Amino acid sequence: MTTALPARAPAWRRTLEVATYPAALLASLVACWALLRAGLAPGLAVGPVVFATALLLWGMESLNPHAAAWVPDRRTLRLDVTHSLLSANGTAILLKATLLAALATAGARIAQATGGALWPSGWPLPLQLALAVVIGDFGAYWAHRAMHLTRLGWRIHAVHHTPTRLHVMAAGRTHPLNAAFTLTCEGLVVALMGAGPAVIALWTVTKAVNGLLQHANLELRPGPLSYVLATSDNHRWHHSRDLAESNTNFGNTTMLWDQVFGTFFHPRDRAPGLELGIADSTIPESYLAHLAAPFALGRWERDSG
Repeated sequence: MTTALPARAPAWRRTLEVATYPAALLASLVACWALLRAGLAPGLAVGPVVFATALLLWGMESLNPHAAAWVPDRRTLRLDVTHSLLSANGTAILLKATLLAALATAGARIAQATGGALWPSGWPLPLQLALAVVIGDFGAYWAHRAMHLTRLGWRIHAVHHTPTRLHVMAAGRTHPLNAAFTLTCEGLVVALMGAGPAVIALWTVTKAVNGLLQHANLELRPGPLSYVLATSDNHRWHHSRDLAESNTNFGNTTMLWDQVFGTFFHPRDRAPGLELGIADSTIPESYLAHLAAPFALGRWERDSG
């Protein structure tokens, strides 16, 4: 179910709602860059920036929520924080220390053997970041699309669509297999090409902060950004209970590949509805049940009928 477009807010509030999305992204990147310039290791520069941004957006949700019905209760908040710490961040840390590190090493060896680096490290840092986002999101797009349109993929992705309320911490609700598959697909080429640690750090911040923003229960007006980035305006359609609406907008960070491959969905005459989740299953709201979802999803789908 869709809703009418929101009523016109006072000028000061409209300005805040328009500015929040780009300001949060830019401020987080500047903060990460400053920490790198101060000599902090790239692996240590990302966490504090993302954590501080999450806390800031979480506080802002109570001041100007998009939907009162989406305010999470304590149980939901506890579940999503657990997912953020263990399923999302825990898997990312493990994968970066193993597979992605091995890919980066392989990329360095390929560059040495061919006599030249595959990654354009001489480019200005903003252009290197943009390249990482575009290349990485190509892999993320196809991984995400495959998880929606194949039975095996949906088994590991369904957990991310269980929230009936979007809020900042819902960004981390995912199955570890989902996180591992997506990270591998989006990081494979970037790591093999030999992108530098600073680029990887800034790219990670971009992905993480955009993920927080697109799930936030904040009244945001990203406007034209929604034709370029995977904003809250686009991602709320993706979390719809209506399958025709949710099988769109697969880009994790950008809308570039949705535009190219015809899955971009952004109606101008109406706003996304507030009814979220999965229409044909009853996955229990517990962390252990979410871990079991790839193996028990069929039973929960039958129970819902």
